[in-house]
Order: sequence, then C-alpha cells, then structure tokens
Amino acid sequence: MKTFTTLILILGMSLFSYAQNGKLKEAKESLKDNTTTTTSSSSSSSRTSSSRRSTSSFDSGNPLLDLSFLIAFNLTYGIVVESVFELNSRMHSAQISTPDQYGNFVYNDTNDFALARLDISNTIVIEDKNLYGNNLNLNFRFAKRFDLEAGYLQLIEKVNGQTEGFSLVTSMVNYHRVRTQRFDLWFGLGAMYVANDVKKFGFAYGAGAELFIVKPISILASYKGSSINSQEVSKSKILLNYHLKKYRISSGYEHFSLGVSNIEAFSLGFRFSF
Repeated sequence: MKTFTTLILILGMSLFSYAQNGKLKEAKESLKDNTTTTTSSSSSSSRTSSSRRSTSSFDSGNPLLDLSFLIAFNLTYGIVVESVFELNSRMHSAQISTPDQYGNFVYNDTNDFALARLDISNTIVIEDKNLYGNNLNLNFRFAKRFDLEAGYLQLIEKVNGQTEGFSLVTSMVNYHRVRTQRFDLWFGLGAMYVANDVKKFGFAYGAGAELFIVKPISILASYKGSSINSQEVSKSKILLNYHLKKYRISSGYEHFSLGVSNIEAFSLGFRFSF
C-alpha cells in the first residue's frame, strides 16, 4: 500500500512539475542538444560523399537509359518549374501586381504592374490569457516569380508569476509556381533559427497558397517546417483577408509546433504593401 501511495505521489508531482514549466519552457528544453555519436556522423558523411560521386559520374552509355533520364528530368522540371504547355500561356509572363491591386499577379496585357513589391505583415497571436505573441513577416517579391521572406515570431507565456519567452527567426526563398490573377501558389527553402537558450539553426522548407475568392476577400494558407535536434519546429496558418488597396486586414488560425509543445492560436493582424 505504501509503495502504491508513493507511486501516486511521484506521478502527481511530475505532472504538477510539467504543468508548472509551461509550454514554452518545455519546448526549449526539448530542442536543446541531443547526444550523437561521431561514428554515425562520419559514416553518414562518407555515404553522402560517395553518393555524390556516383551521381556526378553518372553516364550510362546506353541511349535508352539516357533518353529515360532526359524524359524524367523534363517531367520533374515541368511539374516543379514550368511545363512546355505553359510557355505560351498568359501565366508564363504574368507580372507582379502593384500594391493597390486585388491579387498578387497581373497579366502582361496591362501596363499596371510592379517590378518589385514589399509586403510587411504583422499578426497578434493568442492561445489564452497566459500565452500570446507577435508574428512579424517581411516579403520582397522580385523577378516576376520569386520572393525573399523573413519572419520573426516572439511568444510569451506567464507561469506562476514568471514570464517565459520563445523566439523563432525564419528566412526563405520562394518560387511562385502558379501565378494567376485569382490564385497564387508557391514553395520555398530556407533556414530557421531558435534563439533564447537553444541557439540552433535548422534547414527549412515551406509552401503556401492564396485564393482570391471575390473582391475584396481572399484566403491564405501556408506552412513552414524544420527539424532542430531531431524535433519538429513549424508554423502554419489559415487566414481570411480583407483587402483595402495597399492594406489588408486578416484574421484566422495559426499553429506552432515547437518540439514537444503545440500551440493553437487565434490570429488578428494587418499587411501594408509598397
């Protein structure tokens, strides 16, 4: 009986301790260094280099294999970048829209387009009265199909009279695969950095889309993810937007996966373009 009581007490104390730590503290603890062996690292490195050597020296000498490789390459290029059927389409030469227009792209039969555009957006995110934060994002569109994106997420949690913070920096290079006046779809690669006492970088990948339903309403969805010390770090959102020329008001849902912690937040914000 004493043993059973002791186990209950230990379990209760550990659960109480977990609750006291809060989500952000648990997130940072889970993202700190994990021990890895040099042997596995070096063997992985040697496998990677040998794989690179074999790939770079690929030459089948067989015309049929070479043709198959060429077809596969062109199919991949067509799906990811642009297919031959799109070369004569209006989307091929679609331009970046000016800040006061509805939609992200215009077709080249108009002179009302921008060579580049900067969008500054900011949302306040709130899970509850003790956990909230700010999500700032800069997006620079250029060369018709590309953008550079930088984001800074700052979360704050109050636990037992103490304040815990979590900072996440994201940088991405995005390619806009579908560029129409009503629909914009993109994907990208970049990096994520968890600050505070974690101080770790991770390779990042992401995708997003914005559908312009009817003027002045659009829906935007996006995802950015990374792995830091074998733990997932990601942020995703679904926003309903109301466009007012150079301004946009947004509201919706944002989700943050930070190691062992998941945060689901209400989002309210704005965007300014110039």
